[in-house]
Amino acid sequence: MKKNTSLYLALLLLMASVFSFSGCSKLFGPSDADVIKALNESGAFTGFNMQAPVVVLEKNSRKDGSWRVKVKIKFTYEIANKQMSAPVEKTPVYNLIKSKDDKGNTAWKVKF
Repeated sequence: MKKNTSLYLALLLLMASVFSFSGCSKLFGPSDADVIKALNESGAFTGFNMQAPVVVLEKNSRKDGSWRVKVKIKFTYEIANKQMSAPVEKTPVYNLIKSKDDKGNTAWKVKF
């Protein structure tokens, strides 16, 4: 009985380690820090003055391996005579995919 229990425990541990080390994006999505970094690197906010904090509201996996991410952002933009607009708050939705950068490191990217 004790031998079977330790065998099941070893099998369970092996299965858990396979899923955690495989980097399967279906099981483990981007962290909030990954989402914010991907948004900043995407260039989607060029011309806007982002105000901290960017808040991740929802993260949902999709069948194609990407993640649908809804964020709350607050920003200002320049209007006539170099004046800044009043702060605007939006909740856009983005799709993030896991890809490799130039150095071969995996990173999350915004899919437009």
